[in-house]
Amino acid sequence: MSDPKEEFIERVRRLVQERGGQKKVSEMTGIPASTLNGIVNGKVNPSYKNYAILKGAIEDGEAVAIKRLGANSPVETVEGSGLPTVPVFGSTGAGEPCEFWSQEPERRIEVLPQYARPGCIALRVDGDSMEPTIQKGAYVGVVPLDGTISEGGVYLVNVAPFGRLIKRIRMGEAGAIELISDNRNYPPRSLPMEQYESVVVGKVVWVWQEL
Repeated sequence: MSDPKEEFIERVRRLVQERGGQKKVSEMTGIPASTLNGIVNGKVNPSYKNYAILKGAIEDGEAVAIKRLGANSPVETVEGSGLPTVPVFGSTGAGEPCEFWSQEPERRIEVLPQYARPGCIALRVDGDSMEPTIQKGAYVGVVPLDGTISEGGVYLVNVAPFGRLIKRIRMGEAGAIELISDNRNYPPRSLPMEQYESVVVGKVVWVWQEL
């Protein structure tokens, strides 16, 4: 019978080889180089957090596509060497989004150069409220809000008591804005226009998900 630990270590070794070495994987995952070296050589047992991060990186390395949210935007495969990376700050559904740009990321994901916008961060989408546009388990690229809202655009919002969510924004009645889910099983939410600056945190500019 095969040893699950040895199988995992071998998969990490393949990840290191495919992604250009331990330094590159360390930068991508946020795992210190010394810790990663110990895991690869079987001298260090990965913590639960590092195991989850490496498992995700292995799975992400299979076949990944990225696209902007425009209706006619092409789907592009994320492949190539020396690609830029974007920091991942957890998932939607929890946390304090206003702290994103001062926190330490949990890992990094590779993107094509044209998607590595200044100030861009990534979040993992845990729910299905934006399917089919954004699949559960996908990552979204978010840039800080520049003070303007585009009709029909997709944004990261912070709605108590649910925490951070991905929603489409449309103009509603009587000066309100509506937070819309692309999955019609979720009803829209109305928000007074004067509250948008405290609720709308950033704009979603791309989606990164498995093919």
